[in-house]
Amino acid sequence: MVLFRLFTQLALASGALATPLYSRDSHTPQGITWGPCDFETTGSGPIECGTLSVPLDYTNATSSEKLTLSLIKSPSRSKTKTVKKSILFNFGGPGYEAIHSLNGVADYLHLGLGKTLTFSCFDNATERVIAASKYPLLPTDAYERALVDTYANMQALTNVCQEKNKGSQNPEFLGTAFVARDLMSVVDALGEDGLLRFWGFSYGSLLGATVAAMFPSRMDRVILDGVVNARNYYYRLGIDVDQLLSADDAFRAVLSQCIEAGPDKCALASVNSNAADLETTLLRVADDFGKSPVAAGTTVINSRLVMELYFVVIKYTSGLATTAMHINNLVAGTNLTEVADYYNSLMTGVAMGDDDAFYGIKCSDTFPRAYTLSDLMPDVERIIETSEIFGASLAGLTTQCATWPWKAKEMYSGPFEGIKTKSPVLFFGNTYDPVTPLANAKNMSAGFEGSVFVEQYGFGHATISQFSNCTAQIVQTYFANGTLPASGTVCEVNSPLFG
Repeated sequence: MVLFRLFTQLALASGALATPLYSRDSHTPQGITWGPCDFETTGSGPIECGTLSVPLDYTNATSSEKLTLSLIKSPSRSKTKTVKKSILFNFGGPGYEAIHSLNGVADYLHLGLGKTLTFSCFDNATERVIAASKYPLLPTDAYERALVDTYANMQALTNVCQEKNKGSQNPEFLGTAFVARDLMSVVDALGEDGLLRFWGFSYGSLLGATVAAMFPSRMDRVILDGVVNARNYYYRLGIDVDQLLSADDAFRAVLSQCIEAGPDKCALASVNSNAADLETTLLRVADDFGKSPVAAGTTVINSRLVMELYFVVIKYTSGLATTAMHINNLVAGTNLTEVADYYNSLMTGVAMGDDDAFYGIKCSDTFPRAYTLSDLMPDVERIIETSEIFGASLAGLTTQCATWPWKAKEMYSGPFEGIKTKSPVLFFGNTYDPVTPLANAKNMSAGFEGSVFVEQYGFGHATISQFSNCTAQIVQTYFANGTLPASGTVCEVNSPLFG
């Protein structure tokens, strides 16, 4: 099942306990009514949709205002007569729409948000595209004063959002702590055993860590996959200032896999005979396009675009051979319009839709604000120092929430240490995950008593990026009976990157 206040749709398929903000009986949710969905399903099994009313504001016991969560469910396909219990999923973000995520991967997940409270800074997609051009998030090394300009751009964009939402309380209700409470409201409405079974990817791991810290006695089976460092998320200006710890290693390992696969499977293998030389060539190409950008149709190919393509290579493992072919065209300076079209299709595919959910959620969740550029320099410097290749491209993310005017009505203040959940939490991380490094899984696991972490020796973001029989078996047995592998278990993936 998938749910969300805006961003966290649920897919059903000695820490700081959260005390009830008011009597649980006063807002016990009614049951969920399931029925057909109003969109075309793509999986081989049935998909059902439903709604659930929950409090709009969990901090106000006198308010009768409700929020209607949109839910989606992929029913169990098991023929056994054993009692079946629901697993809730979150596919990441913050801000990604989970309805179609579950619809597309239900087959894979069988061993499951709708836009219910929206937040937007623009009236339509065209305005959003114009704003992205007017207020760009620049690489810090684009030119000498690029970070200064980016900081001012993000301040201006914040002002745009504030003007658009003047008088609106929506940003106050979008915080992760409220979504954690929504999760538990869904658990109650399911009428099963009052315990949460959850699998969260990326931002979903942050949500899962938060709900587990708030309600440790109500956790049954919780998997956190592609793990965000929750301490960094809440207390630093970057989404996670450690997110690039594995990015350079991932890039170099992908190039090695490419060379090993050969030109028939990876076009870039024809450029150089070893990974080190290929890395040098690709970084030179990015620098060359930075010095001499090229207009390819309506798209300007510059160093920013080239580096974003390189990052796609290590974050999304599907279609790697196609991406390698287009990067090979960049190296040769040929078919650049096709490269630009491919880049634009990729950016459309990873966009978060028409809601500016990142701002509404992450920025409202964050404790610090940076009212001067010097305030955010520690986080900028941290990101740059963790990645020689990609740090400058992404360090500007720290400016996005610097002067955000809203704060979530409930902000979980931690801690994320010494948390004893009813059942142990299971953490997963990929060896070469460029945005949620394996170190995060180890770090967060240390804060949850009895939890274990598993390394999937693979590429891409979260374990779902590559299939592993070993990982699938661990997940299945954990959800079925709570069995945990030995901490530090390493699972191999089934197929090479360029199979």
